[in-house]
Amino acid sequence: MRRVGYTLFAAAFYVCAGVGWGLLLWAELIAAADMPPYAVVLVGAAGAAAALLLRVDLFLHELGHLLFGVLAGLKVRRVCIGMFSFGQGGVRFGRRAVAGETQFSLRGTKGAHVRLFAAAVGGPVLGLAFGGTMLALYFVLPSHPALFFFTQLGVCCLPLALTELLPAELAAGKTDGLVLKELIRRTGETELSVRVMLAQLYARDMSLKDVPKELLFEVPVVREDSPAFAELLRLQADYLHACGDEAGERTIRARLQAIADEDGEPEKRA
Repeated sequence: MRRVGYTLFAAAFYVCAGVGWGLLLWAELIAAADMPPYAVVLVGAAGAAAALLLRVDLFLHELGHLLFGVLAGLKVRRVCIGMFSFGQGGVRFGRRAVAGETQFSLRGTKGAHVRLFAAAVGGPVLGLAFGGTMLALYFVLPSHPALFFFTQLGVCCLPLALTELLPAELAAGKTDGLVLKELIRRTGETELSVRVMLAQLYARDMSLKDVPKELLFEVPVVREDSPAFAELLRLQADYLHACGDEAGERTIRARLQAIADEDGEPEKRA
């Protein structure tokens, strides 16, 4: 999906969420006979402030990735929300804010695509589940300020969950929908990253020359400025070195050096 189409769909989702919040406030003002109107407005303002300032939708989204990834047997490397991150290496506060990111690594070679698929889909699923559940409870249970407050948070989680399911390449990176699409079709940078992780696991448990050759060389075509592509080239060069193919190794390392020269960084031999 192109960015223009993604932007239009995302804008529509967030407009619907804003309209939904207004309808909730209006319904609460009518139904809350035991509460003065200003109290209802205060609860509504508190819910909106929590949604916008605390980014509950983003927190819940990354929590979904984290929980589903752990349940799928992946190793958590780092979780980033805003300027705060935690994981391997402890807790950090970065200088540049990141919308949200959860990084995983594989523990084993079996079921890699299924495990990563579960982790990628976890964020949108938890957001949709929380938003849908709160809306259902709001229409089933008696009116209450706490229920109204959490229903607003549920409504704010729905647009992010829906937009993340759209397959698009954004300036900040791939949406979960695009990652899921590439995992299913086994194409793009996502597939390349999976190949790199699998090759590293094989190399950890056995000699590098025993890594299946097709894992490193029968790969999808991606941009050469991709970090995963550079790492793949290093693994290819090391593989050819282990197999005694000096000519092939020189060719790969020359390609690596050419990419590094374009980026302004000298390539170091692994």
